[in-house]
Amino acid sequence: MMDDDDIRAVEEAVATLESKSAEQEPAAVTLQTAVAAAVTHGKPIREVAAAAHMTALEVLDAADAVTYPHQALEPWTFAR
Repeated sequence: MMDDDDIRAVEEAVATLESKSAEQEPAAVTLQTAVAAAVTHGKPIREVAAAAHMTALEVLDAADAVTYPHQALEPWTFAR
């Protein structure tokens, strides 16, 4: 059986982000990091997405942003 610590971390990050007293930017970074950790540790994308209240694509984007922070391309890069 897989350890659910990663999913619990995602759920806690969501709760913090949804809390009215939380500062949004740090809470969003915490959620993004928890999502990336869960994906990196092999948690199923659908399970992470459900815990994070995100779509599968948003989960993958969050994991990529944490894993490859300097490789994100701005949308206008392709228009030139």
